Amino acid sequence: MQIQFYKKSGEKDKTVAYPKALEVSVAPEQILAYLRYLKAAKRQVSANTKDRGEVSGGGKKPWRQKGTGRARAGSNRSPIWRGGGITFGPNTERNFRLRMNKKERRAALLAIISDWIAKKAAIGVTDANFSNPKTKQAVKMIENLPIKGKVAIFMPKDDQPFYKSFRNIPYCSLIKPSAPDATQLVTADSLLFTTESLKEFIAHFSKEK
Repeated sequence: MQIQFYKKSGEKDKTVAYPKALEVSVAPEQILAYLRYLKAAKRQVSANTKDRGEVSGGGKKPWRQKGTGRARAGSNRSPIWRGGGITFGPNTERNFRLRMNKKERRAALLAIISDWIAKKAAIGVTDANFSNPKTKQAVKMIENLPIKGKVAIFMPKDDQPFYKSFRNIPYCSLIKPSAPDATQLVTADSLLFTTESLKEFIAHFSKEK
């Protein structure tokens, strides 16, 4: 597979071969499982209830056992009492994480990117260098390129002018080549590489098995 690279002006520059070793194809179910894995990992356990051992209240028996005509009661912290503990309620000890091994996660991620490249929806820019942060120049560059909609941009490592130029553009999401976010990839309409970020991505995933 080939990735077409352009200049900032929108002119075609060159094509870069995508490594065969990184061309991966998996079943859609595996990609869905990976997305569910990522979503579960980000889920925060915020809902919490108190059981009968945590609510306030006395250990004193509300009334004597016999002779009152009322039902037996041992504590006002009982779950059947108003203000008592909650039975089987949510708590912070819950674990929503799913299990998925490293090889499966890697294959699903590379399959998503391979699919974008196969559809010709992934392109590159050879001269995407910014000496100073300029959002207007970044917007103009995107407008010159043959891409539309949401753009997932693989940004060069530690390139602050590049990062600051694109971070405030609402339809652009910035991705680290060594740690791509699959959620951003599947919700984008196209991918954009720079010469440096493509090299970083290939070097990282070629080394990682």
